[in-house]
Amino acid sequence: MKKVEVFCVIEKADDEYLAYCDELRATASGDTEEEAIVNLKAAIKELIKYQEPQIFAPNKKRVLVEVV
Repeated sequence: MKKVEVFCVIEKADDEYLAYCDELRATASGDTEEEAIVNLKAAIKELIKYQEPQIFAPNKKRVLVEVV
């Protein structure tokens, strides 16, 4: 599996933490921020395992856009 770096968001929601990656449409939760991140990493690994050709298609290019 390729090494992938993606931006993710973590937010406190009631009694749990939600972690999500809009870029890959992956979401996970946990009792702590750390647990939510661990669960999100597992979800992303599974997603890539089954969707790698679509995620890394040659016609797609990842770019960082800075807005000021």
